[in-house]
Amino acid sequence: MSRLQARYNAKSGLGLNLLKLYIFKGVEKSVPKQWESQARSFLDTIWSFPLLWPLPTPEELLESEKQEIQYLKSQSFLKGGYKTSISPEDGLLDINNLSSPLNSLRDFTYTALLNLLNNSLEEKPELKNNLEQSDFEKVLNNLSDWTDLDNDSQNGGREDLLEEGKQPLNRSFVSIEEIKKVPGMTLEIFEILSPHITVYGAKALNINYSSMEVLQALQIPESVAEQILFRTTKGSKDYSPFPNQEDFCSFTNDLNFPFCEDLKETYDTLDMLSFGYPIAFRIKSTGEYRENSVNLEALLYDLSPLALNYQRLRYYHIQRQREKETESLSKNSEQEQKRDDSKKTQNKQPKFDYSYHKSLNIMYLKEDP
Repeated sequence: MSRLQARYNAKSGLGLNLLKLYIFKGVEKSVPKQWESQARSFLDTIWSFPLLWPLPTPEELLESEKQEIQYLKSQSFLKGGYKTSISPEDGLLDINNLSSPLNSLRDFTYTALLNLLNNSLEEKPELKNNLEQSDFEKVLNNLSDWTDLDNDSQNGGREDLLEEGKQPLNRSFVSIEEIKKVPGMTLEIFEILSPHITVYGAKALNINYSSMEVLQALQIPESVAEQILFRTTKGSKDYSPFPNQEDFCSFTNDLNFPFCEDLKETYDTLDMLSFGYPIAFRIKSTGEYRENSVNLEALLYDLSPLALNYQRLRYYHIQRQREKETESLSKNSEQEQKRDDSKKTQNKQPKFDYSYHKSLNIMYLKEDP
């Protein structure tokens, strides 16, 4: 019975945090564009402020305030307590992107994960005796094989010829713990990756919620990453999240680091980066009653901006493919034919509707005891 009470306490904390997030999403959509920058700090506080019960009573409080808190505790129907926190998933690298049909997103994710692993060897020399870059590449290829739909192993050969128990399932990962089943995944590699990856990403990495390790995995020097974190860390006196790509690129250029130009040259697009409000939130709630403790996790997922991110990347991917096809055709055709082909290609370009996401208002919830 005590454990059941602890579980209900955890669900109470979970429910209050869900309410906070629904309030946040409602307020966010009602803020005019021109006020978005000024409202950012306030809006982030709605979801980031932790909830806990019973309320703490710091020694520095006035005696009257302590008595008021004690009175509130005595009037509460909730016996025991809960502690909760909310964290965004958007600043993490989504390993399911390793099998994305969009080349830019797939290559960007693979390179960032490989850099993350290689950087760990520099920071932890003791790992060099057990791990090499070739091990990392094999593991990342196995992660890709797990999620792609073909039967070709990226490490060579066919997936169905691998020994039983090591054959990829050819579907997306459903939890971080599941990557432990992938061949070559050691405890050391898992411990390096797990704090910085997700399976519920937003099809774009949100720089405003990324850690130092993730920023350095994008090959951003530590000195520049520190300046970025001064702006993106809540509570910092310089807290001022980047509202868009233009502001971020201008900021890095001012630091004499042409990050955006390098990224654009490598992947032809910057749309694998995002700077808006979070899309996916992980809620953790711990309920306590007497000697019992129960942990619950929930995921709140807004599919509207996710669809927009994916549509933007897909549009650019299709556009680049058609441009390449047009360039290839033009080499073997007369000048007049080239003009005709160019007109036809332009007419076929998909129309990118930025209002598409407005028709979606879907929230997906996942709860794991």
